[in-house]
Amino acid sequence: MKKKILATALAAVLATGVLAGCTADNGTGSTGTTAPTTVSENGKELQTLRAAVMTGQPDQYIAEVGLQQGIFEKYGINLEVTEYIYGIATIDAIVNGTADIGEMADYAAVNRLGNTYGVTDLVLFSELTAGSEMTGGLYVAPEYVDNLQGLDGSKGFMTTTGTVVDYYIANAIAWLGLDYDKQNIVAVDSTQTALALAQSNSASAYIVGGANAKYFEEQGWQLVATYTELGLTTGSYMLANRTFVDANAELLGNYLLAFEETRQYITDHLDESAAYLAGKLGIVEEDFKANWNNFKIQPGFTEEAAIHLNDVRQWAFDNGRFEAAYDIKEFVDTKAIEVAFPERITIKFN
Repeated sequence: MKKKILATALAAVLATGVLAGCTADNGTGSTGTTAPTTVSENGKELQTLRAAVMTGQPDQYIAEVGLQQGIFEKYGINLEVTEYIYGIATIDAIVNGTADIGEMADYAAVNRLGNTYGVTDLVLFSELTAGSEMTGGLYVAPEYVDNLQGLDGSKGFMTTTGTVVDYYIANAIAWLGLDYDKQNIVAVDSTQTALALAQSNSASAYIVGGANAKYFEEQGWQLVATYTELGLTTGSYMLANRTFVDANAELLGNYLLAFEETRQYITDHLDESAAYLAGKLGIVEEDFKANWNNFKIQPGFTEEAAIHLNDVRQWAFDNGRFEAAYDIKEFVDTKAIEVAFPERITIKFN
C-alpha cells in the first residue's frame, strides 16, 4: 500500500533534486502494539509492518524494490509504505500511531530526543547509513572562489533551517575561521529554494552534495571544501517506539534481514533497479545511481555511531537546541539487531 504526503514549498521551485532534509521538533507519543497478521495471495501468513519512508532516501528505494521483488513477503512481512518529504514527518507518523517505524537523520534524531526527554517512548533500533562520507561540501558563489575571506559578513550562508544543514554550515563557518555570530544566516525550506537564491545571486554559500551539487555548479558555484575536509559525516537511523520494539523484536529483525537482502539486490542489479525506480518514482536514473554508490548502508549499531550521535548531540545542546544533557545510548535498543545481525552490535553500554 502506498500513500504520499506532500509539503508546500516556501518559494518557487526552479530545479529538481533528490536531497531531502530532516528537521527537529517537540512531539511525543507511543503506540506500542503488536503487529497484526494478514494472509498473502499465496496463502502465507504475514505480519503487517507500517513503514514511514523519506522521499529520496535509501529506505524508500529499498521498500519499493523489496516489495517489487517479493523480498519482504519472503520474510513474512506485509510492508505498508507511506512516503513523507521530511524525517520529522516519518517520526510524527510513529508518534501519532499511523506508522510503526521511520527513518531520521542524526541531527534531527538527537533534537527530537532532547526536546522530548523524559516523556518520549522513541528509540533507535538500527543504524541505516551511519558514518557515510558524502560527495560535495561547501559551495560558494563565483565571486568568492578565490576570496574566501570575502564571505565574512557577505550576502549570506544558506541553511535548510531546522535540519542537519544547521550543523554543517556552523562547522563550515568555523573551518573558514569566521565568527558565526557575525554572519548572515539565510534560512531556506529546501535545496530547491537555496538554488533559487543562488540563481538570483541573493546568497553566498551553501552546503550541498550528491546529485544536487551539479545544479549549483550550473550556476557557476564552486566547491571550496569537501565534507571530508570539513570533518563532516552523516548518518540516518531507524526509530520506533520502545514498546513496539519490545513486542515485535523478531518482526523488526526480519525487516532488517529483508532490508539487507534488498540493498544487496539493488547493488547487484543497479541499472535494472534504477530503471524501475525511475518509472515508479519519477527519479533520474543517473542521479539515483550516483547517490546509491555514495550511501554506506548497513543495519546494525556500532560504538562509532554512538560516538558520532553524541558529538552531534553535544553541539546541539551547546547551541541551545534543547536543555536535556542526555547520553544517546539511553535511546538505543538492539533487540531487533540481535535477531538479525548480532555480530554487527559493537556499541558498548555501561
